[in-house]
Amino acid sequence: MRKVFNFSSLLISLVMVISACQPAIPKVIEQEVIVTDIIEVEKVTEETGTVEIAGEEEFDFEGALKGKKIAAVLPGPVNDAGWNTTAYLAIVHLRDQYGMEIAYREDTKVEEAEQVIREFAEAGFDIIYAHGFEYADQIQAVALEYPDKTFIQTNGNNSAGIPNLYTVGFSAGESGYFMGRTACQVTKTGRIAYIVGTSFPIIDHNILMTRAACADVGKGDVEVLESYIGSWNDPAKAKELSKALFEQGVDVILMIADAGDIGIVEAGKEAEAAGKHIRLISWVKDKNYMAPDLIIGGWEERIYAMIDYVVRQIALGTPGGHFALGLHDGVVAINPFYGLVSEEIELDIVTTLQKYLDDPKSLPTLIVRTDL
Repeated sequence: MRKVFNFSSLLISLVMVISACQPAIPKVIEQEVIVTDIIEVEKVTEETGTVEIAGEEEFDFEGALKGKKIAAVLPGPVNDAGWNTTAYLAIVHLRDQYGMEIAYREDTKVEEAEQVIREFAEAGFDIIYAHGFEYADQIQAVALEYPDKTFIQTNGNNSAGIPNLYTVGFSAGESGYFMGRTACQVTKTGRIAYIVGTSFPIIDHNILMTRAACADVGKGDVEVLESYIGSWNDPAKAKELSKALFEQGVDVILMIADAGDIGIVEAGKEAEAAGKHIRLISWVKDKNYMAPDLIIGGWEERIYAMIDYVVRQIALGTPGGHFALGLHDGVVAINPFYGLVSEEIELDIVTTLQKYLDDPKSLPTLIVRTDL
């Protein structure tokens, strides 16, 4: 049985990261896969913590994984301070923890993903990791072509039962419920909004759970709006959408736009300067540092712990399949509120969370889905 593990508080700092060239890569993607330039990324330093797996106590993971090659296919830049940064740090963790060799390809378009994944397989990588729901068809196609290779996809669903494909995601519903419960109590106008890069099933279910949470705290009349950018790397469009929502009376935005979050924050600062009461809620990782007076710490997704879990399953010889992890597995958490909500609201969230961790049935309206 998996057990909950504890992480220390995060120490966030900007560092300069260099990754040396290692194995030969197909020329078509050589310059983008191997990091030869210094790039600035936001690094998270924390005590090592992993999701425990039954029967792993005596297993030598470092011995099984050392020297194995893993390549990540990413939809955006590694310095987006969000979804792609966390994936980059996940493979860095594998290198540092187990001695694995790593490479990645950032800004990978859906239409080119299949070829990129295939070329990584041809280049001798043992594990190819596609980071995002949008790569489902592509990674399944290549996994079937290369049964001797191992493939990982985040936010996918191995419904086809491909034995060498491991899809993993966060349990859907928990984040939407707890962040929605926060937002619905914080709003003064009765209008909150999600701004998201693109829609996918986990997001859709989280929004449903936000509405359920609003009803649970007697705020069922709060309007929950949705706005989709169409990209995970478009701050200008995100700012434009944010400004329009503020003009419509929205005063709380849940930010799930990766690099686009920069535009949301800019619009929030401008609206606040114009006299509006604005609150922004982080997603994926704590972005309070971007606007300490506006941004609630929000929802933390520990991608590195999730990928670590799957890689250890691979080392143990567990067959491919779909894995969903959540609050009870310790791969997600609620970040600090930074004094941006009332003590009553913070107490409500903290006590409700603890009750849920002690007994999931304590929140009957929270529907957790592990099939998305």
